[in-house]
Amino acid sequence: MTPFQSRQAWKLGGFNDWIALTRAEHAAIVAIAVCASEFVVAKRFAFEMLYPALGPALIALGAFAWNDYFGIKTDKALKRVERPLVSGKIGKKSAFYASLALFVLGLAASAAVNQAAFAIAALFAALAMLYDPVLKKLPLLGNAFIASSMSISFVYGNYAIASGLNYFVLLFAIVSFTAGLARELVLTLRDVKGDVKIGARTFPMAFGTRATVVLAIALFHVAVVMSLMPFAQTQSVAYAVLIGITDVLILISAWRLALDQRPRALNKIRNYTLYALLAGVIAFAALGA
Repeated sequence: MTPFQSRQAWKLGGFNDWIALTRAEHAAIVAIAVCASEFVVAKRFAFEMLYPALGPALIALGAFAWNDYFGIKTDKALKRVERPLVSGKIGKKSAFYASLALFVLGLAASAAVNQAAFAIAALFAALAMLYDPVLKKLPLLGNAFIASSMSISFVYGNYAIASGLNYFVLLFAIVSFTAGLARELVLTLRDVKGDVKIGARTFPMAFGTRATVVLAIALFHVAVVMSLMPFAQTQSVAYAVLIGITDVLILISAWRLALDQRPRALNKIRNYTLYALLAGVIAFAALGA
């Protein structure tokens, strides 16, 4: 390696580059999900409930940086120049060691919460490190892991303050996993070209585009139906409004997927479902009011 290449490998980039590398918006949603879960379980909110969200948020940041490091071949094949490692705005070594630091800090923060929280965080961190090298190359298994990143946030928040699992937490963990799995299937459709080059065998590659679309649409609709189940125990107007917004976004995503599987359409579906995740987390929090 030449001195120039060595300097490039350690290139730090700017603040916005790190926001893009770590997908900070996802970490923010994870933190909100943890706090929302605590609020639903405790039926109140206190300032000290913010701290348990720190560990999962840091681990989420580290996981995205880690997986961009290992997924750079796919991203280059797909010409994703908006990714900081592909564009060279952040060096590979900088991303690698920063992700390790975020994992360590996240685990340390979770360890200070309680044993259950640490166990959940440690399991997720370990699986996150295995995602790109191993899990991503297995049909559906890698998608299921990514989908679990939101649902496990609800469970983590529950056990951060309680020993038993709350019904609404369990329900929303399942809803978020179902919708998240559908979303991940959509993203694998978009990424087939790059995944082929790294030897991955994703669901669309194993079972075809049609089967992937059908399964994703079915999962989207299952998530919508399950999101209505809390109405058997609550008449919250806030929940009704917020979950209505969530479900409309999910159904638009499903119907758009049925009509168009071109990359541009899949990117729009990605954005719709991200907004749906945020709206869904806020709707879940309304159950604690």
